[in-house]
Amino acid sequence: MAYTVGDALLDQLADHGVRTCFGVPGVHNLPFWVGAGTGRRPRVLGVRHEQAAGYAADAAARATGGLGVALTTTGPGFANALAAFGEAWASRSPLLLVSSETPLAPRRRSGHDDGLLHGMRSQAAAVEHGFGARAVSARDGEQALAALPELAAHALAAGRPAYLGVPADVLASAWSGAVPGPAAPPPVGPDPAAVAAAATALRGRRVALWAGARAVAAEDDLRRLALLLGALVVPTYQARGLLADLPGTVVAPPHEPVVAAAIAACDVLLVVGDDLHGMTTRNWRMPVPGTVVALTDDEHASLGDLDLAARVTGDVATSVRALLDALGETTPTAPAPDGAALTAQVLDDVAGDPRTAAAAQFVRTVEDGWPADGALVVDMCVAGYWLGGYSRQPRARRLQYPVGWGTLGFGLPAAIGPAAHGIPTLAVVGDGGAAMGLGELATYRQERLPLALLVVSDGGYGMLRYDQDVAGDPHRGVDLVEPVWEDLARAFGLRCTRTDDPGAGLARALTQARDGLACGDQWLVVLEQRFRPPRTTSPRWREA
Repeated sequence: MAYTVGDALLDQLADHGVRTCFGVPGVHNLPFWVGAGTGRRPRVLGVRHEQAAGYAADAAARATGGLGVALTTTGPGFANALAAFGEAWASRSPLLLVSSETPLAPRRRSGHDDGLLHGMRSQAAAVEHGFGARAVSARDGEQALAALPELAAHALAAGRPAYLGVPADVLASAWSGAVPGPAAPPPVGPDPAAVAAAATALRGRRVALWAGARAVAAEDDLRRLALLLGALVVPTYQARGLLADLPGTVVAPPHEPVVAAAIAACDVLLVVGDDLHGMTTRNWRMPVPGTVVALTDDEHASLGDLDLAARVTGDVATSVRALLDALGETTPTAPAPDGAALTAQVLDDVAGDPRTAAAAQFVRTVEDGWPADGALVVDMCVAGYWLGGYSRQPRARRLQYPVGWGTLGFGLPAAIGPAAHGIPTLAVVGDGGAAMGLGELATYRQERLPLALLVVSDGGYGMLRYDQDVAGDPHRGVDLVEPVWEDLARAFGLRCTRTDDPGAGLARALTQARDGLACGDQWLVVLEQRFRPPRTTSPRWREA
């Protein structure tokens, strides 16, 4: 059998440490399936919808720190993955979307392929103009094989998704040339003057260290920096579990008044590896210290349009080390704030409020009920908002949460990604979002993945129902018919249990699900609860 461009691309992915790609076969991208999984090449784990391929690849990247890869076919298959591409963009996830494009031979002289099967004007332009992403539509095998290492290096260095399109006839064509290896990461050392300005702004000041997704890879150096500065550490959603062992780390969201006040009481806000999204700053209404310093690997990040005393641009880990060198033996002006006490105050308040006590119990039960070495993948649902904002994570990369972009339907299919890497995974979804990906239960079963699905059933879109209540509007479009979950589980070969108790009842169900992984059982756990949304949700941002 001839060695094809598709084979060579798979070999390049193997060179980048990719063991599993996620995709759906189509008539144009079948060459990937012919060569996948042979020798050292990654396997292609087949999902039921291209959106799931993107979500799974994104979640695999978040869980492992490596490159996530989704494979789609031309036109509709590619378009199906765009929601996942957008989520990866917003959450700073290194995803590589590789898609076939219409074959070159039958294209019109204009170059347009919108009259061909699956054709559209430009797949690359859809992600370039829609997201500002780096994208290449290759015209031949040489260009495709030159582009993949560059795009992979960019995705990993920038924490952004990238796109490679290859015409179907090019993908299937024989290849006898060289296969380029991984590209060297771009030199992105920080500007010494910017580092010096940052050190001057931080020295002898009380610091709140705001850590985002791109800070996770710099955890060891960031620990040294936090201890040196005596900083209050505030991990964002994508960095939950980072520096969990430090006394100054607060495990409660900045939307809570006592946490916001502690941040504002500092002299300097040091932003590391984050873009200061609206969802974490209450659309930039969060009070901040008078001095703001940022370490970012994205020169275009707006950082909330704050006036910065210093902005250090470059690889985050390199910038943190440079800042440590510039600070020298700085002595903190005061002991580190007691992050544990702040956290306890928030969690005690939540647990003591009868309106949110059940949600607090739910969070504790899930915390205790899933192994520390496992993954927790949550969706855009009220239960997910509670876990995303209030759960204590023992390590970074354990929690995956689509804020980000706010991508409903993420949780159920995204859980495939970590599970495909052998990580015991719990997906927590609402009944509304689950409906978007129920076909992936077939993927769960066919691949015998080590995961369980927890559906928190509140009869539809609980968050939107609350929005309508706050606005004084009638319920419209938010009350949904659910499947009979027991019958659905049986149809896909899963086991099912149901409870309305977020405490002991749920704990027993999670124990069953966790223990079942050892013998190949997969559990669908249904929790019947309607939780009040937490303060991290926009209708509650203005509460005192």
